[in-house]
Amino acid sequence: MASQQRSALIVGAGIAGLATARALQRTGWKVHVVERSGTLQPMGTGITIWANGTRALERLGLLGAFQDASLPVGGSSHDQFGNVLASFSSDDMRHRYGHPLRAIHRSDLTTLLNDSLYVNTVHLGLQAVKFRRDPHGGTVMLNNGGNMHADLVIGADGLRSLVRHDLVGDGAPRASGITAMRAVCPIGDLDPEWLPWGESWGNGEVFGMVPLPGGLVYWYATMPNAALAQDGDVLWRTLALQRFDSWHPAIRGVILATKSQDIMAHELFDRKPVLAWSGSHATLVGDAAHPMLPFLGQGAGQALEDAVALADALAADWNITSALRSYEQARAPHTAKVVKGSRKMASMAREQKPWKQKLQRSMISMLPQALVYRQLDDVVGRVKS
Repeated sequence: MASQQRSALIVGAGIAGLATARALQRTGWKVHVVERSGTLQPMGTGITIWANGTRALERLGLLGAFQDASLPVGGSSHDQFGNVLASFSSDDMRHRYGHPLRAIHRSDLTTLLNDSLYVNTVHLGLQAVKFRRDPHGGTVMLNNGGNMHADLVIGADGLRSLVRHDLVGDGAPRASGITAMRAVCPIGDLDPEWLPWGESWGNGEVFGMVPLPGGLVYWYATMPNAALAQDGDVLWRTLALQRFDSWHPAIRGVILATKSQDIMAHELFDRKPVLAWSGSHATLVGDAAHPMLPFLGQGAGQALEDAVALADALAADWNITSALRSYEQARAPHTAKVVKGSRKMASMAREQKPWKQKLQRSMISMLPQALVYRQLDDVVGRVKS
């Protein structure tokens, strides 16, 4: 007799939730996703995906679609005046890691994942307000008064996850003291050869930019929270122009090419890593499991890897409880290292003492290329020759 189809309920339809739905459907699960927002379209920003995330998308059968919707990009670090401190090409990354770093509009990645799911998988405008486990699965109570039950409940509901509150109960997330701005603008009349692609560091702040398909530029900036208090209540575009006025002039050009209403800004948080985030019939993926600061560019990549690892564990072991333990053992130690590495990088980025900044820049510029790559290997995962 054929085994009964197992059911999963995923709370949250971001990258982690949609990728997990795709992974589980490919291994025979009946999946429903509830999303409190009335739309799947996130705010208009870009995202970079390292090779580990691309490999996960390949496992999900989405490599071709992802490559069509994204651009391969190199990576460079600069000082605030545009002087290159370190760089690596997309060809070098492809050789070492199997895939280059790729840039994609966040909404395009969300659409790609959603379009890969069965019809009526995602239910918009339904907010989970309470979660309860029982011996045979879990039940989520919704804002419309209804309940949904499944053999497995998966929290993909981000930094302040309702499901995490029940499973881990570790309170509020950790503040970083850093605020980030993000935006997308047309490249317009800006000369691509003039733009300092990658990240520029200086004065305790970071400005990054990468190309997106369609002649667009995705840019992001970070600054200490104190900078906002100091400058008062001004428009984000005005503040960005003030903070980065003395940097490479292309940075000012990118900011000027952006409409003020297209800039989003928020304070950055993470959580202290934990090695257990599951219950007998419930678990977490993505930012609900291991929220991290963006300084290693690994938030989406780690979420995509979670999706594949969870589906693999559940396919290998019919017992959900022991499969979730295997999933945690495969993912928790690694993601803990990435969370810690991201926080360490954030500490370096926000350094404001001039002599320490000078020392950092000197150390980065003198690092042998082989050592730079070896530091990436633990995060991205080198492909065996």
